[in-house]
Amino acid sequence: MARWRSALLGIVISVLAAALLVATTNLGEVVGRLQRAEILWLAPGLLVLAAQAWVRAARWASLLRASVGAALRAGQVVDAMLVGYFVNAVMPGRLGEVARALVVSRRESVAFSRVAASVVLERAVDVLALATLASVALAVSGSDWAIPFAGLAVVIAGIVGLGRRAPVLERLVPQRTPTRLADGIREFLRSVAAIPPRVIAGAAALSAVAWLADTMLVLLVSRALQLEIPVAAAVAIGLGGALGTALPAAPGYLATYELGAVALGSFAGVPRETVLPLAIVTHLIGVTVLAAAGAAALGRLGGLVRLDAMTPRSAA
Repeated sequence: MARWRSALLGIVISVLAAALLVATTNLGEVVGRLQRAEILWLAPGLLVLAAQAWVRAARWASLLRASVGAALRAGQVVDAMLVGYFVNAVMPGRLGEVARALVVSRRESVAFSRVAASVVLERAVDVLALATLASVALAVSGSDWAIPFAGLAVVIAGIVGLGRRAPVLERLVPQRTPTRLADGIREFLRSVAAIPPRVIAGAAALSAVAWLADTMLVLLVSRALQLEIPVAAAVAIGLGGALGTALPAAPGYLATYELGAVALGSFAGVPRETVLPLAIVTHLIGVTVLAAAGAAALGRLGGLVRLDAMTPRSAA
């Protein structure tokens, strides 16, 4: 029942996001820009997506090595990460993060809580890098929204620092918590605390590189649509789309990606009618290519993860 409620909420938010975009954008102009697209300019985007996926796999592997104590490399986790992309594209609730953690937990025979610690920290570091880059891009564009994003980056940095205080946080686990659950929480906290600051800093740097790959993709799409946009605005648009995927949405982040891209693009001074076709094409390429790669990876992995049974308990 909870899964259906989550799916329904995502559909409602996607419908509302789409309605807002339709109501505030000249769709005739958007369609005209899409019809003038030069498809050949999109081909290099495939190389950008491949490089970005490898950078993100290298980032996750660096965190996993510290949290689980196994000598994992990017090539050993990239398939699990692609499965996560596929699941996030076809199911609600960001279950792809659970799916990729399950794959590594089962394949490497390590506790799910330790793998989950790397995923949670990776997500926090990723948002930290996103907020920092968004603040810089908006500041360069002359937007006052640079300040709130800088504040968000500071808050997330504080949370990451607090997350490394395992002994303090362990004392906050209620005494009535079931033993197995309490042990899992404590192991999770210790795994986060075991990741050295230099590894976290390296992961943040790799996150910045991955987000800048989104900028490259936006610029390629703008070339295909015969649009000229500043680099700082391209950064804002790519990051805005990523922020939109954090909202509950229908499968494939329908309309929420575009809403986020249009919002930050507008903050950077780019008209909605320019941003929306950019966001639509960029989103379509990213979701289609990564979901296809993830589906292929899921087929190769066989029974390591099932779409109808993705809960932390199943990792035991």
